[in-house]
Amino acid sequence: MTEGTRNDGRGSGGISDSAPSSTTSLRGRWLLLARAVWIIIATLALLLLVASIPGYVLTLGKAAWFGAPVEAPAGVVFVLDLLGVVASITAALVSLSLAGVLFWRKSDDWMVMFISSYLLVYGIVLAGPLERAEAFYPWWPALAEDLFQSLFFTMPTVALFVLFPDGRFIPRWTRWLLVLSIPVAVAVFYVPPSYSWALLGMIVLGAMYSQIYRYRHVSTPPERQQTKWVLFGILLWIVLMALISVPYGIQLNLPPGSPLPWWTLVGSTGWWLTLTIVPLSLSIAVLRYRLYDIDLLINRTLVYGSLTLMLAPVYFGGVTATQALFTALTGQEGEQPQLAIVVSTLVIAALFTP
Repeated sequence: MTEGTRNDGRGSGGISDSAPSSTTSLRGRWLLLARAVWIIIATLALLLLVASIPGYVLTLGKAAWFGAPVEAPAGVVFVLDLLGVVASITAALVSLSLAGVLFWRKSDDWMVMFISSYLLVYGIVLAGPLERAEAFYPWWPALAEDLFQSLFFTMPTVALFVLFPDGRFIPRWTRWLLVLSIPVAVAVFYVPPSYSWALLGMIVLGAMYSQIYRYRHVSTPPERQQTKWVLFGILLWIVLMALISVPYGIQLNLPPGSPLPWWTLVGSTGWWLTLTIVPLSLSIAVLRYRLYDIDLLINRTLVYGSLTLMLAPVYFGGVTATQALFTALTGQEGEQPQLAIVVSTLVIAALFTP
Protein backbone atom coordinates (compact mmCIF):
# COMPACT_ATOMS: atom_id res chain seq x y z
CA MET A 1 0.00 0.00 0.00
CA THR A 2 2.99 2.24 0.24
CA GLU A 3 5.95 2.95 -1.96
CA GLY A 4 9.46 4.15 -1.29
CA THR A 5 12.57 3.02 0.44
CA ARG A 6 12.18 0.60 3.34
CA ASN A 7 14.51 -1.53 5.35
CA ASP A 8 13.87 -5.23 5.72
CA GLY A 9 15.49 -5.92 9.05
CA ARG A 10 18.80 -7.13 7.61
CA GLY A 11 22.25 -5.64 7.79
CA SER A 12 24.03 -4.01 10.69
CA GLY A 13 21.91 -4.05 13.82
CA GLY A 14 18.99 -5.58 11.94
CA ILE A 15 18.30 -2.32 10.08
CA SER A 16 19.26 -1.43 6.55
CA ASP A 17 19.41 2.18 5.43
CA SER A 18 19.03 1.33 1.77
CA ALA A 19 16.62 -1.25 0.48
CA PRO A 20 15.04 -1.63 -2.91
CA SER A 21 11.70 0.04 -3.28
CA SER A 22 8.69 -2.25 -3.32
CA THR A 23 5.14 -1.81 -4.41
CA THR A 24 1.90 -3.72 -4.22
CA SER A 25 0.49 -2.30 -7.43
CA LEU A 26 -1.30 -4.60 -9.89
CA ARG A 27 -1.06 -4.29 -13.65
CA GLY A 28 -2.21 -6.09 -16.75
CA ARG A 29 -3.61 -9.59 -16.37
CA TRP A 30 -3.04 -9.68 -12.60
CA LEU A 31 -5.18 -6.57 -12.20
CA LEU A 32 -8.00 -8.07 -14.28
CA LEU A 33 -7.77 -11.38 -12.38
CA ALA A 34 -7.83 -9.67 -8.97
CA ARG A 35 -10.86 -7.58 -9.91
CA ALA A 36 -12.68 -10.63 -11.26
CA VAL A 37 -12.03 -12.61 -8.07
CA TRP A 38 -13.19 -9.68 -5.95
CA ILE A 39 -16.41 -9.35 -7.96
CA ILE A 40 -17.12 -13.07 -7.46
CA ILE A 41 -16.56 -12.81 -3.69
CA ALA A 42 -18.67 -9.63 -3.48
CA THR A 43 -21.50 -11.27 -5.43
CA LEU A 44 -21.51 -14.31 -3.13
CA ALA A 45 -21.45 -12.05 -0.07
CA LEU A 46 -24.43 -10.04 -1.30
CA LEU A 47 -26.36 -13.22 -2.17
CA LEU A 48 -25.72 -14.62 1.32
CA LEU A 49 -26.84 -11.34 2.88
CA VAL A 50 -30.08 -11.39 0.87
CA ALA A 51 -30.61 -15.08 1.68
CA SER A 52 -30.35 -14.33 5.41
CA ILE A 53 -33.15 -11.72 5.40
CA PRO A 54 -36.00 -14.29 5.77
CA GLY A 55 -34.20 -15.77 8.77
CA TYR A 56 -34.02 -12.33 10.37
CA VAL A 57 -37.67 -11.54 9.67
CA LEU A 58 -39.40 -14.82 10.53
CA THR A 59 -37.59 -15.30 13.86
CA LEU A 60 -38.02 -11.68 14.94
CA GLY A 61 -39.38 -11.39 18.47
CA LYS A 62 -39.70 -15.14 18.95
CA ALA A 63 -36.35 -15.58 20.72
CA ALA A 64 -35.88 -18.70 18.61
CA TRP A 65 -32.36 -17.53 17.88
CA PHE A 66 -31.38 -18.13 21.50
CA GLY A 67 -33.05 -21.52 21.87
CA ALA A 68 -34.98 -20.50 25.00
CA PRO A 69 -37.70 -18.03 26.02
CA VAL A 70 -36.72 -14.59 27.26
CA GLU A 71 -37.87 -13.46 30.71
CA ALA A 72 -39.63 -10.29 29.53
CA PRO A 73 -42.99 -9.17 28.05
CA ALA A 74 -43.50 -10.05 24.39
CA GLY A 75 -43.39 -6.39 23.34
CA VAL A 76 -40.05 -5.84 25.05
CA VAL A 77 -38.64 -9.01 23.48
CA PHE A 78 -39.76 -7.85 20.04
CA VAL A 79 -38.19 -4.39 20.39
CA LEU A 80 -34.90 -5.69 21.78
CA ASP A 81 -34.70 -8.43 19.18
CA LEU A 82 -35.43 -5.85 16.47
CA LEU A 83 -32.52 -3.74 17.71
CA GLY A 84 -30.27 -6.80 17.52
CA VAL A 85 -31.42 -7.55 13.97
CA VAL A 86 -30.81 -3.95 12.89
CA ALA A 87 -27.37 -3.96 14.56
CA SER A 88 -26.39 -7.23 12.86
CA ILE A 89 -27.49 -6.11 9.41
CA THR A 90 -25.84 -2.72 9.99
CA ALA A 91 -22.53 -4.39 10.88
CA ALA A 92 -22.73 -6.51 7.73
CA LEU A 93 -23.63 -3.55 5.52
CA VAL A 94 -20.84 -1.40 7.01
CA SER A 95 -18.26 -4.10 6.24
CA LEU A 96 -19.56 -4.68 2.71
CA SER A 97 -19.84 -0.94 2.00
CA LEU A 98 -16.30 -0.24 3.20
CA ALA A 99 -15.08 -3.14 1.08
CA GLY A 100 -16.75 -1.52 -1.92
CA VAL A 101 -15.14 1.85 -1.12
CA LEU A 102 -11.69 0.28 -0.93
CA PHE A 103 -12.27 -1.51 -4.23
CA TRP A 104 -13.46 1.69 -5.87
CA ARG A 105 -10.55 3.76 -4.61
CA LYS A 106 -7.58 1.38 -4.86
CA SER A 107 -8.46 -1.71 -6.87
CA ASP A 108 -5.01 -1.57 -8.51
CA ASP A 109 -3.31 -2.41 -5.19
CA TRP A 110 -3.30 -6.10 -4.30
CA MET A 111 -2.92 -5.50 -0.56
CA VAL A 112 -5.95 -3.22 -0.59
CA MET A 113 -7.84 -5.80 -2.64
CA PHE A 114 -6.97 -8.43 -0.04
CA ILE A 115 -8.25 -6.23 2.81
CA SER A 116 -11.38 -5.40 0.82
CA SER A 117 -12.05 -9.13 0.24
CA TYR A 118 -11.35 -9.76 3.92
CA LEU A 119 -14.06 -7.24 4.85
CA LEU A 120 -16.53 -8.99 2.55
CA VAL A 121 -15.97 -12.28 4.38
CA TYR A 122 -15.90 -10.50 7.74
CA GLY A 123 -19.29 -8.91 7.15
CA ILE A 124 -20.97 -12.21 6.24
CA VAL A 125 -19.21 -14.65 8.56
CA LEU A 126 -18.85 -12.62 11.76
CA ALA A 127 -21.65 -10.05 11.55
CA GLY A 128 -24.48 -12.59 11.59
CA PRO A 129 -25.95 -13.26 8.10
CA LEU A 130 -24.31 -16.67 7.70
CA GLU A 131 -25.44 -17.77 11.16
CA ARG A 132 -29.00 -16.59 10.59
CA ALA A 133 -29.18 -18.32 7.20
CA GLU A 134 -27.84 -21.55 8.69
CA ALA A 135 -30.46 -21.41 11.45
CA PHE A 136 -33.34 -20.68 9.04
CA TYR A 137 -32.86 -22.99 6.05
CA PRO A 138 -33.32 -26.66 6.95
CA TRP A 139 -31.24 -27.79 3.97
CA TRP A 140 -28.34 -25.46 4.84
CA PRO A 141 -25.13 -27.40 5.69
CA ALA A 142 -24.83 -27.68 9.46
CA LEU A 143 -21.10 -26.98 9.34
CA ALA A 144 -21.36 -23.90 7.12
CA GLU A 145 -20.67 -21.47 9.95
CA ASP A 146 -17.82 -23.45 11.52
CA LEU A 147 -16.31 -24.34 8.14
CA PHE A 148 -16.24 -20.74 6.93
CA GLN A 149 -14.97 -19.39 10.23
CA SER A 150 -12.12 -21.88 10.49
CA LEU A 151 -11.01 -22.34 6.89
CA PHE A 152 -11.99 -19.10 5.17
CA PHE A 153 -11.47 -16.67 8.03
CA THR A 154 -8.66 -17.96 10.25
CA MET A 155 -5.94 -18.02 7.60
CA PRO A 156 -6.89 -14.62 6.08
CA THR A 157 -6.80 -13.08 9.57
CA VAL A 158 -3.29 -14.43 10.16
CA ALA A 159 -2.28 -13.19 6.71
CA LEU A 160 -3.63 -9.75 7.53
CA PHE A 161 -1.57 -9.56 10.72
CA VAL A 162 1.58 -10.79 9.00
CA LEU A 163 1.40 -8.72 5.79
CA PHE A 164 -0.10 -5.41 6.93
CA PRO A 165 0.56 -2.72 5.81
CA ASP A 166 3.02 -3.20 2.92
CA GLY A 167 2.29 -6.78 1.88
CA ARG A 168 5.73 -8.20 2.79
CA PHE A 169 6.71 -10.97 5.21
CA ILE A 170 8.73 -9.18 7.89
CA PRO A 171 10.61 -10.93 9.40
CA ARG A 172 10.86 -13.51 6.65
CA TRP A 173 10.05 -16.45 8.91
CA THR A 174 6.51 -15.11 9.41
CA ARG A 175 5.51 -16.72 6.10
CA TRP A 176 5.58 -20.03 7.97
CA LEU A 177 2.93 -18.71 10.34
CA LEU A 178 0.62 -18.41 7.36
CA VAL A 179 1.48 -21.92 6.18
CA LEU A 180 0.98 -23.33 9.68
CA SER A 181 -2.43 -21.68 10.03
CA ILE A 182 -3.84 -23.97 7.32
CA PRO A 183 -3.44 -27.32 9.17
CA VAL A 184 -4.38 -25.61 12.43
CA ALA A 185 -7.67 -24.47 10.89
CA VAL A 186 -8.36 -28.02 9.72
CA ALA A 187 -7.31 -29.48 13.08
CA VAL A 188 -10.21 -27.67 14.75
CA PHE A 189 -12.50 -30.46 13.50
CA TYR A 190 -10.35 -33.35 14.73
CA VAL A 191 -8.47 -32.36 17.91
CA PRO A 192 -9.75 -31.10 21.28
CA PRO A 193 -10.48 -27.35 21.28
CA SER A 194 -7.87 -26.70 23.95
CA TYR A 195 -5.05 -27.95 21.69
CA SER A 196 -6.26 -26.24 18.52
CA TRP A 197 -6.81 -22.92 20.31
CA ALA A 198 -3.38 -23.19 21.93
CA LEU A 199 -1.74 -23.65 18.52
CA LEU A 200 -3.77 -20.82 17.05
CA GLY A 201 -2.81 -18.60 20.00
CA MET A 202 0.88 -19.25 19.33
CA ILE A 203 0.41 -18.26 15.70
CA VAL A 204 -1.39 -15.06 16.69
CA LEU A 205 1.37 -14.17 19.15
CA GLY A 206 3.94 -14.68 16.42
CA ALA A 207 1.94 -12.46 14.08
CA MET A 208 1.66 -9.76 16.75
CA TYR A 209 5.42 -9.92 17.29
CA SER A 210 5.93 -9.38 13.57
CA GLN A 211 3.84 -6.20 13.78
CA ILE A 212 5.91 -4.94 16.71
CA TYR A 213 9.17 -5.74 14.90
CA ARG A 214 7.91 -4.12 11.71
CA TYR A 215 6.79 -1.01 13.59
CA ARG A 216 10.10 -0.54 15.40
CA HIS A 217 12.59 -1.40 12.65
CA VAL A 218 10.98 -1.27 9.22
CA SER A 219 7.86 0.88 8.93
CA THR A 220 7.94 4.37 7.50
CA PRO A 221 6.15 7.16 9.45
CA PRO A 222 2.89 6.81 7.42
CA GLU A 223 2.96 3.03 7.88
CA ARG A 224 3.35 3.47 11.62
CA GLN A 225 0.23 5.62 11.67
CA GLN A 226 -1.59 2.94 9.70
CA THR A 227 -0.50 0.33 12.24
CA LYS A 228 -1.69 2.55 15.10
CA TRP A 229 -5.15 2.84 13.57
CA VAL A 230 -5.50 -0.93 13.14
CA LEU A 231 -4.10 -1.86 16.56
CA PHE A 232 -6.22 0.81 18.26
CA GLY A 233 -9.34 -0.58 16.58
CA ILE A 234 -8.49 -4.18 17.48
CA LEU A 235 -7.69 -3.36 21.12
CA LEU A 236 -10.86 -1.28 21.48
CA TRP A 237 -12.87 -4.12 19.96
CA ILE A 238 -11.31 -6.66 22.36
CA VAL A 239 -12.01 -4.49 25.42
CA LEU A 240 -15.64 -3.91 24.43
CA MET A 241 -16.13 -7.59 23.60
CA ALA A 242 -14.74 -8.54 27.01
CA LEU A 243 -17.18 -6.19 28.74
CA ILE A 244 -20.12 -7.47 26.72
CA SER A 245 -19.19 -11.11 27.40
CA VAL A 246 -19.52 -10.66 31.18
CA PRO A 247 -23.33 -11.03 31.13
CA TYR A 248 -22.98 -14.11 28.94
CA GLY A 249 -20.69 -15.65 31.55
CA ILE A 250 -23.49 -15.18 34.07
CA GLN A 251 -25.97 -16.65 31.61
CA LEU A 252 -23.91 -19.82 31.18
CA ASN A 253 -24.24 -20.52 34.91
CA LEU A 254 -28.04 -20.55 34.77
CA PRO A 255 -29.75 -23.94 35.19
CA PRO A 256 -30.51 -25.73 31.90
CA GLY A 257 -33.85 -24.66 30.43
CA SER A 258 -34.05 -21.47 32.48
CA PRO A 259 -35.54 -18.41 30.77
CA LEU A 260 -32.94 -16.00 29.45
CA PRO A 261 -32.70 -12.57 31.13
CA TRP A 262 -33.89 -9.60 29.08
CA TRP A 263 -30.37 -8.17 28.92
CA THR A 264 -29.33 -11.12 26.76
CA LEU A 265 -30.90 -9.34 23.79
CA VAL A 266 -29.27 -6.03 24.77
CA GLY A 267 -25.87 -7.70 24.86
CA SER A 268 -26.54 -9.15 21.42
CA THR A 269 -27.10 -5.66 20.03
CA GLY A 270 -23.85 -4.41 21.52
CA TRP A 271 -22.02 -7.43 20.20
CA TRP A 272 -23.05 -6.75 16.61
CA LEU A 273 -22.30 -3.03 16.82
CA THR A 274 -18.77 -3.56 18.13
CA LEU A 275 -18.03 -5.64 15.04
CA THR A 276 -17.97 -2.42 12.99
CA ILE A 277 -14.87 -1.14 14.81
CA VAL A 278 -12.30 -3.30 13.03
CA PRO A 279 -13.63 -2.62 9.48
CA LEU A 280 -13.68 1.11 10.19
CA SER A 281 -10.13 1.20 11.56
CA LEU A 282 -8.84 -0.92 8.67
CA SER A 283 -10.51 1.29 6.09
CA ILE A 284 -9.21 4.51 7.65
CA ALA A 285 -5.70 3.06 7.77
CA VAL A 286 -5.82 1.92 4.15
CA LEU A 287 -7.23 5.16 2.80
CA ARG A 288 -4.68 7.07 4.91
CA TYR A 289 -7.12 9.87 5.74
CA ARG A 290 -5.86 12.20 8.50
CA LEU A 291 -3.61 9.44 9.85
CA TYR A 292 -1.92 11.60 12.46
CA ASP A 293 -5.24 12.19 14.25
CA ILE A 294 -4.80 8.71 15.74
CA ASP A 295 -2.20 10.04 18.19
CA LEU A 296 -4.71 12.55 19.55
CA LEU A 297 -7.44 9.90 19.60
CA ILE A 298 -5.31 7.43 21.55
CA ASN A 299 -4.25 10.14 23.99
CA ARG A 300 -7.81 11.25 24.64
CA THR A 301 -9.04 7.67 24.97
CA LEU A 302 -6.41 6.88 27.59
CA VAL A 303 -6.89 10.16 29.46
CA TYR A 304 -10.68 10.25 29.51
CA GLY A 305 -11.00 6.50 30.00
CA SER A 306 -8.71 6.58 33.03
CA LEU A 307 -10.41 9.70 34.35
CA THR A 308 -13.85 8.10 34.06
CA LEU A 309 -12.68 4.97 35.87
CA MET A 310 -11.27 7.10 38.68
CA LEU A 311 -14.22 9.47 39.00
CA ALA A 312 -16.90 6.76 39.03
CA PRO A 313 -15.95 5.35 42.47
CA VAL A 314 -15.29 8.88 43.70
CA TYR A 315 -18.83 9.88 42.71
CA PHE A 316 -20.58 6.91 44.32
CA GLY A 317 -18.36 7.14 47.36
CA GLY A 318 -19.09 10.88 47.58
CA VAL A 319 -22.83 10.27 47.47
CA THR A 320 -22.62 7.71 50.28
CA ALA A 321 -20.27 9.80 52.42
CA THR A 322 -22.24 13.02 51.94
CA GLN A 323 -25.51 11.28 52.75
CA ALA A 324 -24.03 9.80 55.94
CA LEU A 325 -22.60 13.20 56.91
CA PHE A 326 -25.94 14.98 56.43
CA THR A 327 -27.74 12.30 58.41
CA ALA A 328 -25.23 12.59 61.27
CA LEU A 329 -25.48 16.39 61.37
CA THR A 330 -29.26 16.79 61.01
CA GLY A 331 -30.56 13.49 62.32
CA GLN A 332 -33.07 13.39 59.43
CA GLU A 333 -33.38 11.00 56.52
CA GLY A 334 -35.81 12.80 54.21
CA GLU A 335 -34.15 14.98 51.58
CA GLN A 336 -30.58 13.95 52.35
CA PRO A 337 -30.20 11.44 49.49
CA GLN A 338 -31.23 14.00 46.86
CA LEU A 339 -29.04 16.70 48.45
CA ALA A 340 -26.11 14.31 48.69
CA ILE A 341 -26.42 13.49 44.98
CA VAL A 342 -26.54 17.19 44.04
CA VAL A 343 -23.49 18.05 46.15
CA SER A 344 -21.50 15.06 44.87
CA THR A 345 -22.38 15.88 41.28
CA LEU A 346 -21.14 19.45 41.72
CA VAL A 347 -17.89 18.16 43.24
CA ILE A 348 -17.34 15.72 40.35
CA ALA A 349 -18.09 18.50 37.84
CA ALA A 350 -15.49 20.69 39.53
CA LEU A 351 -12.92 17.87 39.41
CA PHE A 352 -13.68 16.96 35.78
CA THR A 353 -13.56 20.50 34.34
CA PRO A 354 -9.74 20.90 34.47
